[in-house]
Amino acid sequence: MSDLFSSPVLRIEQPRRVPSAKSQYKVFDAGGVLVAKAEERAVSLRRQAWRAVMLDGDDRRTVQVEDARGTPVLVIERPKRTRASWISTPDGALHGSIRQDGYQWRYQLLNAAEHSVGRLEGNKTARKFKVLDTAGTHVAQVDKKWKGAATELLTTADRYAVTFFHTPPDPLRILVIAAPIALDLILYEGKDIPNFLDGLTP
Repeated sequence: MSDLFSSPVLRIEQPRRVPSAKSQYKVFDAGGVLVAKAEERAVSLRRQAWRAVMLDGDDRRTVQVEDARGTPVLVIERPKRTRASWISTPDGALHGSIRQDGYQWRYQLLNAAEHSVGRLEGNKTARKFKVLDTAGTHVAQVDKKWKGAATELLTTADRYAVTFFHTPPDPLRILVIAAPIALDLILYEGKDIPNFLDGLTP
């Protein structure tokens, strides 16, 4: 049976909804089998309405990831107005973080001790990211799929793909699995950042 941590290919999708309101995702394997769900918890309707009206994509977000059986497996947190996300276990043990460095579309993958275990190198539209380990080996690919101008601009129904070419050791493997959601929280949840318009091409 395929699961979130063993599948070499993952597809991450969001439901159609108004921008900013509440972060939600479904994760499928290459065969279309649901392997995980992820969503923000304890976000009041009032808070969701405030985000939607104010397009507050930079609000703090904490997403809990559960496997297909509903067991919590990861927590992905993006603090307010930061270009970084932290990935931890459900009980709070830190796996590591994904942080933008001095280059606009490059992100460092750091372990819990803040040592580099790899990096994400994106293209100029922040839609295609090579995952490189510390030796520079291209171990995986993270891509944001084009869903049409109306969907891209007016909703947060984004879609991502993760493809592993090699099986990297933890925590790099876990950070790669979390990367689409982490990047979505950083870059796209508000649909109000200026850089979003730069990505309105396939």
